[in-house]
Amino acid sequence: MTQPETTPTQPPSRLPVWTSPPWRLWPVLVPMLAVPAAYLLDATGLGHLSGRGVQETAALVLMPAAVLVYGLRYAFGRDRLHLVLLALSIAFLCREIHFTGTQQGIYVALALIAVWCLVWRRSLLGGLRRNGRRTRWVVMMMWAYAVAMLIQRRALRVLPHEDDLHVQMEEVAENIAHLFLIVLGLV
Repeated sequence: MTQPETTPTQPPSRLPVWTSPPWRLWPVLVPMLAVPAAYLLDATGLGHLSGRGVQETAALVLMPAAVLVYGLRYAFGRDRLHLVLLALSIAFLCREIHFTGTQQGIYVALALIAVWCLVWRRSLLGGLRRNGRRTRWVVMMMWAYAVAMLIQRRALRVLPHEDDLHVQMEEVAENIAHLFLIVLGLV
């Protein structure tokens, strides 16, 4: 008589609650915090913290950090996604420094980077398919920039006092997106 084959059972994974569905999508909500943050800071008399001056100064710290992260990641790993994100970071840095022509030139840079991604799409998608966490952070980063663009385009003008606070909301949302870009380089 032969023994029936038994397959070892694996213990259930003990993932932290914030990494299990639906909680692993918490970063989707973070860019939207720019809206209540602007209202809250304005209501408490700290509106200057979400103002253009403070937020653009913060962006001038965040974007060089992103350039550094992706420069190092590409130098040591030669991953094409890191090279694309390095180019994106440099384009955003130039815009944050307000070089002449970057207000409209950022759209040209984004279009060129998009074409570049199309050319390398198999390689880039292959790398994303192999790393689900990276894929989620790429989507979250893109979402964060989309939220900032929606706020910039006045998509929330139905909110009370939006005409007074839309610049603050936009600047905070943009810096949240810059943070997501940096986090993507670190995961």
